[in-house]
Amino acid sequence: MATVVVPDRLTSHVAAGHPWLYVNAVPAIPGARTGEFVTLLGQGRRPIGQALFDADSPIALRVLSTRKDETPGPALWHRRVDQALSLRRSVLDLRHTDCFRLLHGEGDRLPGVVVDHYAGFLVLKLDTPAWLPHLEQLCDALEHHVRPRGIFFKGISGEHEAPRNLRGDEPPEHILVREHGMRLAVDVRRGQKTGLFLDQRENRALVRQVARDRRVLNLFSYTGGFSLAAALGGATHVTSVDLARGAIDGARHNFSANDLDPTAHSFVTADAFEHLAACAAARELFDLVIVDPPSFAPRKQALRAAEAAYTKLNAAAIRQVRPGGLVACASCSSHVPMDLFLQILRESARTARRALRVLEIRQEPGDHPTPLHFPEGRYLKFVLALAE
Repeated sequence: MATVVVPDRLTSHVAAGHPWLYVNAVPAIPGARTGEFVTLLGQGRRPIGQALFDADSPIALRVLSTRKDETPGPALWHRRVDQALSLRRSVLDLRHTDCFRLLHGEGDRLPGVVVDHYAGFLVLKLDTPAWLPHLEQLCDALEHHVRPRGIFFKGISGEHEAPRNLRGDEPPEHILVREHGMRLAVDVRRGQKTGLFLDQRENRALVRQVARDRRVLNLFSYTGGFSLAAALGGATHVTSVDLARGAIDGARHNFSANDLDPTAHSFVTADAFEHLAACAAARELFDLVIVDPPSFAPRKQALRAAEAAYTKLNAAAIRQVRPGGLVACASCSSHVPMDLFLQILRESARTARRALRVLEIRQEPGDHPTPLHFPEGRYLKFVLALAE
């Protein structure tokens, strides 16, 4: 196994649980190839951990273990999968929910590996090709502990690769899953991420809880998860807005799958900013507005522009909330920490000339664990507020 000496300033971070070492922070590792294991050495060349090497990524090393009794390989993959499954069984009510994140990469000490569970099917996605040499071993561990109907490979983040089936049955065109009892059709082949934004599951349940007798506007609705939750919660009317016609068609389908009449609600294929402008022109107000956009800051360099875009969007949304109504605002950008997001919402409220009273502040749910010393892994912000 190749070795690398970790600079003294970083050894405490590795020991505390930070899973990444950047290429510009560690010495070169001559001869090492992507997918190989590397022993991390501290002071006096004492081993302090093992990592997975990626020769082409800014993240050169992803830490797999810092324990002397753990060695990278099949036995460790089995242990990690078993521990992850036990955690989900302890934090989720799996009697009414069969869609959840089984492996959350760094949070489950398999950095770069994401596995989502959809009604018995597993969808696997990688953040680095360094895991490809170990893919079959990972699948062995998943099959042994989960016994899925099938394992589907969604590919590697940032790379164009045709999805393919790895083990067991091919997933159907739409997998019908249960989330707190409501039914959602998931397209794991063509859908965003692995098919569904599982990290918003508990927030959808919150929207269902507060939606009774409200007129609801759901922006960036995708296949209507928040819209469906609101309708099932007793909303009088829900308007779903998304730029993708396929997503809007999926939202209609999800209403029908839950015995809700889609014609009693509105489904709009439009840009969210333009739709808000049209609502303002028509003086159309809502009792609950949900704003869950894609990341406006996929890179740190885009942060300033993202702040302006988030402020403009949320200000426009707040203006369309009836006094005494609710606004639910979210961001999925890891480059926008919670304190900055709250600052953005304060500026949005000031721009809209409205006062907000915060009711709930939430981050990732229990099936998306994050090491405490890994703030880069905390990406989701969700704020429910009363607009006065």
